[in-house]
Amino acid sequence: MIGLITLGHSPRPDHEEVYDRIAPGVPRTLVGALDGLSCAEARSLEDKQGDSPLVCLLSDKTTVEIPLPTLFPSLERQVEVLASEGARLAVVLCCGGFPMVNAPIQVLLPGMIMPALIKAICPAGKIGIIVPNEAQEAAAVEHWNEQGVTVASAVVSPYEATGFTEAGEKFRTLPADLVAIDCMGFREEHWQRLRDLCGCPILLPTTLAARVALEIYKSAS
Repeated sequence: MIGLITLGHSPRPDHEEVYDRIAPGVPRTLVGALDGLSCAEARSLEDKQGDSPLVCLLSDKTTVEIPLPTLFPSLERQVEVLASEGARLAVVLCCGGFPMVNAPIQVLLPGMIMPALIKAICPAGKIGIIVPNEAQEAAAVEHWNEQGVTVASAVVSPYEATGFTEAGEKFRTLPADLVAIDCMGFREEHWQRLRDLCGCPILLPTTLAARVALEIYKSAS
């Protein structure tokens, strides 16, 4: 079984749809790092000025920005739950710069995979990243720099549908050789729109992580 962990509340039909298409027939379960908390309780954790605030989608379809260190213990607990239920692999549905998770199963961190992949395929290129809000921008750029990739950044919200045109103009002007969407909240329709606006290849972490997870799962079966 593949375990999926979203930072906010479950369910997340948008992520389930990706795995239905890319990994059909593979057993999976999806949990949220904030499952067990009401929307009001989750909002009490919000701190937009905290260390690496991450966007979390709640069950009432609103979002909150919770610092990574605040979320991390809940994420680790959910990995333990998934392992106890038989998951062979846990996929964190976030591109944030999480530390390695101490767990009895393998944990896939898209925030580590994306920079490594781009560094391998486009080492001397002009790279752009797209983040979902201004509060995450500085931390995201720092994380990519720490992974050995120099980037230009733009803010685009997949939840409020803002910033698309501005990002396209910025990365066409650069011009970017490749743009990575640094957020798991983006869907394929967002990818298509950004591809048309930016005029260069775009990496979508949701589908990339699903394909990597499938390969790991098949190899372990």
